[in-house]
Amino acid sequence: MPRYELFYDHACPMCRFEMLRLKQRDIHQRFTLVDISSANFDASSAAASLPEMQTLLHIRRDDGQIFTGIDAIAALCQAIGRDWWTGPLKWQATRGISAWIYSHVARHRYRISVCLGFTAKCDSKTCQI
Repeated sequence: MPRYELFYDHACPMCRFEMLRLKQRDIHQRFTLVDISSANFDASSAAASLPEMQTLLHIRRDDGQIFTGIDAIAALCQAIGRDWWTGPLKWQATRGISAWIYSHVARHRYRISVCLGFTAKCDSKTCQI
């Protein structure tokens, strides 16, 4: 079974919630969460540059393959046995709109966190934890 490094923005409450929820479903302990917002984060050995990782979710499988955006979500869902959910992310007819929706959510994740009630102290770049 492959192992995955998940490069995510822990400063984003919605992102943190989703990654911790995903980790709870990781019954085989194949996911390692890597906080790209940490002061100790070293992007030199990461899946991509820090600005790229701040734009879309990045994961690296233990064979070195990098997945981003909706492909990363699909790979993670498949790894936890939820591949039935990934159809719209892969189907030709819905892939474009799925990617657009995901990129919009990722770009506005701090404001969306506020709207969803994750925190009341967010601006367009960061959230107070």
